[in-house]
Amino acid sequence: MENSIGSTNSSAGTTRGLLYALGAVLIWSGFILVSRAGALASLAMTDMLAVRFGTALVLLAPLVWIKRRDLFNLRILVLGAIGGLGYGAFVYAGFERAPATHAALLLPGLMPVMIAVMAYLFAAERKPAVVWLGIAVSSLGIGVLLLNTLLESTRFWLGDLCFVLACFFWAIYTVLLRAWRVPAWTATVGVVMVSGGLYLPFYLGLFYQGFSEQSWALIIGQGFYQGVLATIVQMLLYVRAVQLLGATRMGALMALVPVLAGGLAVPLFGEVLSPILMLSIGLVILGSVVGNLPQSWVTLPWLCRLPRSGAHT
Repeated sequence: MENSIGSTNSSAGTTRGLLYALGAVLIWSGFILVSRAGALASLAMTDMLAVRFGTALVLLAPLVWIKRRDLFNLRILVLGAIGGLGYGAFVYAGFERAPATHAALLLPGLMPVMIAVMAYLFAAERKPAVVWLGIAVSSLGIGVLLLNTLLESTRFWLGDLCFVLACFFWAIYTVLLRAWRVPAWTATVGVVMVSGGLYLPFYLGLFYQGFSEQSWALIIGQGFYQGVLATIVQMLLYVRAVQLLGATRMGALMALVPVLAGGLAVPLFGEVLSPILMLSIGLVILGSVVGNLPQSWVTLPWLCRLPRSGAHT
């Protein structure tokens, strides 16, 4: 009876985790498209970063005071600096120097690999080999298109490097979330508090020149998506998904982002759906499906768990 109850609770937790993860994936895909639209509308990335953190900070200011005992500590400072300011600064710098198609490939393509490696090295997180196989297949799809893109042009290497560094920061943030077991609301409010508190004074002193060239409809729209959906709602969904599924499996699900963002970029921005892109999308879908197969479905001996260090052969 106890085993049955435990199995039911575990299955329910996995289902909730997958739903949280799907919501985070949808918002993350929209984030790439909305950021690209903002760049095409001549909204500087320094301004977009300020709109993101400024909007979120204003909305969450009451919670900063309510949760002050949980927020003012070194762990929240580290999480905010890495997962908020560090990730945000590099990802927006990448959008300023490389097209959205590069972001749709690099961000979700490298995140699963980096998260899995960081979780393995620093959090001793062990996952079934099928999860690693899924990550490898998805990464192959990303690598095919990335190699094709780099062979065509090297003009965007600095932007691509920014995306790589953004993935690195987000991988560390994800592993720390899992290891420190920070509640979702505490992590979200803390990231906004630290990011906004550190960046906004710097922005107002050096970069702010007003928004006279952009419409208020654009600013409000970007503020709602960047500050509310991408920063608050997506962060809550992501934290809960990581807590329920683990960092590695959540990273595998992020491979769905290029499918959604890349597919929608074709009609929205007139980008070409090339054969290489279609091959990459197919591999990413396959990898995401394989990486999230239930363990009970996998019967081949070589798709059991990875051997632990010191295990006898």
